[in-house]
Amino acid sequence: MCGISGKINYSQNPNLENLLKINNKLYHRGPDDGDVINLDDIAALGHRRLSIIDLSNKAHQPMQDRTKRYTITYNGEVYNFKELRKELETAGYQFASTSDTEVVLYSFIHWGVKCFKKFNGMFALAIWDSKEKELIMARDKFGKKPLYYTLLNNELTFASELTGLLEDSSIRERAVLSVSAITHYLAIGYILSPLTIYNEILKLEPSTYMKFKDGRIVEKARYWEYKDYFYNKTNQSREEIIENLEYLFDKAVRYRLISDVPVGAFLSGGVDSSGVVAFAKKYMGNGLKTFSLGFVQDSYSELDDAKRISDYLCTIHHGKISEVDNNISIIDRGISCYDEPFSDTSLIPMVEISELVSGYVKVVLSGDGADEIFAGYETYKADVFKRKFDILPRLLINLTSTLLDRIVKESNSKKVGTGFKLRQFSKGLASDYRYAHYAWRELYNEQERIDLIGSEHKEEIQESSPYFKFENYYNEVSDIDHLSQHLYVDAKTWLADDILVKVDRATMAFSIEARCPFLDSELVEYAASIPSKYKMNKLEGKYILKKMLEKYLPTDTVYKRKSGFNAPVNIWLENRNENEHKFFNKYVLRQKKIYLDAI
Repeated sequence: MCGISGKINYSQNPNLENLLKINNKLYHRGPDDGDVINLDDIAALGHRRLSIIDLSNKAHQPMQDRTKRYTITYNGEVYNFKELRKELETAGYQFASTSDTEVVLYSFIHWGVKCFKKFNGMFALAIWDSKEKELIMARDKFGKKPLYYTLLNNELTFASELTGLLEDSSIRERAVLSVSAITHYLAIGYILSPLTIYNEILKLEPSTYMKFKDGRIVEKARYWEYKDYFYNKTNQSREEIIENLEYLFDKAVRYRLISDVPVGAFLSGGVDSSGVVAFAKKYMGNGLKTFSLGFVQDSYSELDDAKRISDYLCTIHHGKISEVDNNISIIDRGISCYDEPFSDTSLIPMVEISELVSGYVKVVLSGDGADEIFAGYETYKADVFKRKFDILPRLLINLTSTLLDRIVKESNSKKVGTGFKLRQFSKGLASDYRYAHYAWRELYNEQERIDLIGSEHKEEIQESSPYFKFENYYNEVSDIDHLSQHLYVDAKTWLADDILVKVDRATMAFSIEARCPFLDSELVEYAASIPSKYKMNKLEGKYILKKMLEKYLPTDTVYKRKSGFNAPVNIWLENRNENEHKFFNKYVLRQKKIYLDAI
């Protein structure tokens, strides 16, 4: 796991001093080694290394092939690199290291852009071709690893984090806040790819590669289509599906234990992280370290549940109670770990637990991805209730929606209370199923966004509603069942630009590599083929996954009510007048020094 950066300029030598500043800003992503090199007086690539596989200098980056035609700077882990290496060796390639970086480089040399689809793992990379004078950039299938870029005056600059790019004064001075991005942020608490908070800077989308040559982007395309795997539903029996899931999940966890440094695991006490730990324990024995974070507020804390499952599985457990009550600066430190405005309240405990982990291991397994792959969120239950309401007369639906919005009150004493759920449910009750699903997570509605940003931007705010992005993804899969549509859209939006951003920035702030077995390529492709009735069964989310885990975990853990990882920010910041999520959304903007007239 690492940080990458680079500059491509066909009219003058890239400024190595600026690139060095960018690369140094990424130190936390790779404190073990770093380098910046000039290539052909056109390209300059930088790298910060967090040594995980092959700790020797042979895995130093940027790395070149034997002919020195190709140079790679790479961030990530491709877990099936040993199998790919065997294929390449059969084709005549020789290797100087035992790293996955070298396998990734020669995979591109051998297969071209088709190699990206073969990779089972997480990555963001850039490869310079000295013969063609061309740069190729690519990002993993779900977007676990970040990649930002900007094209100013025909010079392409890229980096793993936006704050890295801003170390270059020529970029910083031209960066203008994006009204469209602020619209996204106010609406849903994060910014959808490819937008960033600045007009001039973009994110490369997940499962996408891009070619840059002669001062312009000459090709950009998806190399993998998640949606394709929803169309060929398996006709296997429930028992056969469970058996296949068990095999693939076991393989996914085993892959993510490949490391030359210590590996641990997050453990919340919920079914997802507990499942990961149960399977990891099979291979790591009694040496497996697990980590959890809790709060003084019982309704938010899961420390007791985590300790119970740790005792059950016999792990070496490290739990910590958040001390934010006595130190509000912890909140601001957490926010500072994110390079863009980001208001998922769980970022705070995520940063704290990452700091805890960093004292023990360099690699940590996570249960993220299970909810989006197997339908674990409360949202999917709300979608079922929404369909039942749709049979009622339109007048009655509208009346119910209005009444819920007016009479329901929210509580500050729970993570996501019944009042909050009912209010969110009411937002989309009178709309179609797609908007209803989107509205469940909407914070500020369109008129509120106009009021906050300013009526002079009304047209741009309306045209840049994040729902249009959601709608485009829905249109891509409009001919499959509703639950499958929701899962696909959530993976392209919420998972990619919220959940995985949260995990990456928090763990990398403390030089920790987080690995997500539930996002294994083979596992997610197979899971997409499983009929929806096995994912949501009589309002039981993740039904088939839970059935698979029954023989590994206590029943009360498998069927524990979903809790999430929210933080009690209303209590910490003494907010008694406003929705917790809206309040934190505005608080983050102020901490990022983004001031709107109405905030």
